[in-house]
Amino acid sequence: MEESIRKDSIALINGVIYPMAYPGRAQALFARGGVIEAIGADKEILALCDTKSVVLDMKGKFVLPGLTDTHNHLISAGRSLETLDLSTARSVDEMIGKGRHFLAENSIAAGGWFFARGWDQNHMAGRRFPNRYDLDLISTEIPLFFERSCGHIAALNSKALEVLKIGPGFRISGGVIDTDAVGEPNGIISEAAVNWARMNIPEHSEETLKHWYSLAVSRMIEYGITSVQSDDLEIVGRAQGVFDLYEAMEEEGKMPMRIAQQWHLRDEEALAAFIESGSHRRGGRYFRSGPLKIHVDGTLGARTAALREEYSDDPGNRGVYAHSQGELNRLLLLAQEAGMQVAFYAIGDGAIERCLNAVESARNSAKGGVAHRIVHCQIGGADLYSRMARLGVLADIQPAFATSDWPIVIPRLDTERARWSYAWKSLINSGIPVGAGSDAPTESMNPFVGIRAAILRQDANNEPEHGWMPTQRLDRVEAFSLYTSGGANICGELSWRGTLEPGKAADFAAFCEDPFQLPENELPDLRAGLTVVDGMIRHIK
Repeated sequence: MEESIRKDSIALINGVIYPMAYPGRAQALFARGGVIEAIGADKEILALCDTKSVVLDMKGKFVLPGLTDTHNHLISAGRSLETLDLSTARSVDEMIGKGRHFLAENSIAAGGWFFARGWDQNHMAGRRFPNRYDLDLISTEIPLFFERSCGHIAALNSKALEVLKIGPGFRISGGVIDTDAVGEPNGIISEAAVNWARMNIPEHSEETLKHWYSLAVSRMIEYGITSVQSDDLEIVGRAQGVFDLYEAMEEEGKMPMRIAQQWHLRDEEALAAFIESGSHRRGGRYFRSGPLKIHVDGTLGARTAALREEYSDDPGNRGVYAHSQGELNRLLLLAQEAGMQVAFYAIGDGAIERCLNAVESARNSAKGGVAHRIVHCQIGGADLYSRMARLGVLADIQPAFATSDWPIVIPRLDTERARWSYAWKSLINSGIPVGAGSDAPTESMNPFVGIRAAILRQDANNEPEHGWMPTQRLDRVEAFSLYTSGGANICGELSWRGTLEPGKAADFAAFCEDPFQLPENELPDLRAGLTVVDGMIRHIK
């Protein structure tokens, strides 16, 4: 963290402060220039204040370190707040109806696309994917891009295929273009093909991107989120465009939180050019360039997560790998030698094994010492967790996934593999540092949805009764730590933020209700009454 030369100061008194660090609860806090100087009793904190200090009487309110979302798609999450939500569709026909209704109520600008997200064939009659012929019943004039809830599969109508020039024989490395009986693309694309499509859709205007950005950060700061790592390259289209957007927001004083960008670059050549340009070192006080993101496999729901053994309900299928082991090894070594952390996207145990192989292959590099992480880390095993702990690999989990996926886990994997899936408690007990994010808009950006999921392991209908794999439930402190100290730790920033201690960043949020006493099912309704980032009030009500 850069040394502060500011002299502004802020004090909280008469509160209940949970520092998430030794020695525990306190009454008051004092910070100067964005850095905490003291935590203690009201009297000693007031003695540090001068006539210019901002002193807030918390009147018994509850203060936590600012929350971290370790893995998010910030611009897409903002867009999702005003686009069609298909998560409640229970048939393809209902999806078509929702699409028609949306078009009747909303205008799409000339040359614009109709985006929707959230469908899940597992919740729909017939359990089939929607295709181009279904979406053509909504429109044949406007290109449609309807993403599955996971974001790894999309359905396109004929107009979208035409605009993207996806025809017979079209191929994307690491991606799948489904075809019909005569070899014509049927509109269903998955994995790398979805990413390619996103990046080849005509660029959104700067005004539109800033609007979606504002929607997202406004919502996050109300939740008490003070730091996020985001992957926006696909929706913005160019790395320079990402820098232009965020650096402009910081320069204009419109960045109320800390944001780091995860770079989902195409290949070794793109990574080498990125590093050569020095882009991996760019950053200001609030926005910075973050880790390299590498997609290793797909999703469990689509049976594209890469497994060591075949799917129980799809014999012969072991999922999809986006990279060979050799490619992974080279990408990781290139990033590591430049000092970049790698955030592997890996869901299946086969994918996690490849990630660990890559880390092990690079451990003798002269530029070692970078702690890499596995995002999602869903289907594990005792041997994998042991290797992760030994290699110092971190786990970046999304607890809400367990509440969405639990009905399909045993059918897909069998009981033994399911026992080691979404196994948050086992990760912690294995000595693996764990932090958490939302992967919004795949799941809600509300961190308390994830915290409730980590504690109860139940869906919104409180199913299953005692929680799915209840031995993996986390206690309240463990769950909140995922989003405070744990989140800062896997982002490589625990030395200067993530807990409320002298010398650390004055990033915190206050709540009217006690987060450690509130019933679990009421946690998702929590909202911050006060959010402070870098010692400055960013949200208050």
